[in-house]
Amino acid sequence: MNVRALASRGALRKPGAFGLPAASLATVQEPRSGLHASPALPRPGSAKPMKLYWKLAKGKLTLWVSLSAMPGYFLALPGAVEPCLAAALFAGTFLTSSSAQTMNQMIEVKRDAVMKRTALRPLPSGQLSRSEAARFAAGSGLLGLGILAVGTTPATAAVAATTMVTYAAIYTPMKVRSPYNTHIGAISGSLPTLMGFTAALGTGLAVSPWLPNAMWIFALQSLWQMPHFYALAWLHRADYIQGGYNMFPLTDTTGAETAAMSKPYLAALCALPWAMSACGAASWMLPVGAALPSAVWCHTLRVFERSPSAASCRRFFLGSLSYLISLLALFTACARGEQEATQSQNEDSREILEPAWRAKMREHLLDACPHELVSRELLRTAKQTGGCPISRSF
Repeated sequence: MNVRALASRGALRKPGAFGLPAASLATVQEPRSGLHASPALPRPGSAKPMKLYWKLAKGKLTLWVSLSAMPGYFLALPGAVEPCLAAALFAGTFLTSSSAQTMNQMIEVKRDAVMKRTALRPLPSGQLSRSEAARFAAGSGLLGLGILAVGTTPATAAVAATTMVTYAAIYTPMKVRSPYNTHIGAISGSLPTLMGFTAALGTGLAVSPWLPNAMWIFALQSLWQMPHFYALAWLHRADYIQGGYNMFPLTDTTGAETAAMSKPYLAALCALPWAMSACGAASWMLPVGAALPSAVWCHTLRVFERSPSAASCRRFFLGSLSYLISLLALFTACARGEQEATQSQNEDSREILEPAWRAKMREHLLDACPHELVSRELLRTAKQTGGCPISRSF
């Protein structure tokens, strides 16, 4: 069969011969480097740009960071919830975190390119250019700081700026220099918990009755990040070693050392709710409510310790996420402040502080509260709100 006959049958069609589209040919070409070949990746003009920027911002992680800023605001706000202020806090935190995550990827682009876990991120895959990432980092950072400064308080913008600097300029370069980078990252990752308090109180937080609560949730998230990221590092240790990172779990071939390093942090986290309630900064419902998520997370650690594997470590990692969201919710519901009573002759009298929205919610839901029902119907000892451990009088 001659060439003219083949052409008449459409076998020499362009751009792909023998009936294959051009995209199919692109996928079977030999890779130019030692990396594994991957399908041709579209530029932002043909792909969905928003999806690429979501990946550049590490959207899921940034969403968690934004949520961690909210409990402090809902707890310490002096009056009714201001939707515009709350929205500004969330949006500003999201944008500044997006900027920090983008700067992190700009610094680590070469290391990301040699790691299977990160090779398809927008920068190492070539879906976005470095200049596009730089514009996004600058724009989201400046916009986020502006929203926080105008929509909340300048103090909140200052905390956000500190978070960005510590994350991009200190933590990120330290990841290849010292295994203690996780400790610095824990501090940087916990600073957003203070932003809710500063959004409600500004610089007045320093002399506010809510300062112990702010320090408590900062300590909680700092301690939590250590076993959380140890588990992540052990899961992907081969990738991190390939990328040249320096972390404690990377030398642990069995998982035993990672489990042992995580134990003290979980023990401290289990003690924190009890210490907070003993100091009067929360009702006793906090440690009671924290018992279940703490037990579940500790159980996943014991399973990982007895049978180290990728599956047991992944369950331990996922358990840390459910633990954190549970503790943030309990903190918002149970934490309270104390100050000297203003209209009392008793020098030892203390006034319990709680947000107005929580008092109003309890007032409406009091009849359905199981603690009130038990106290009122069985013990016959409750006052109007005396049976509920979340109440002001407890």
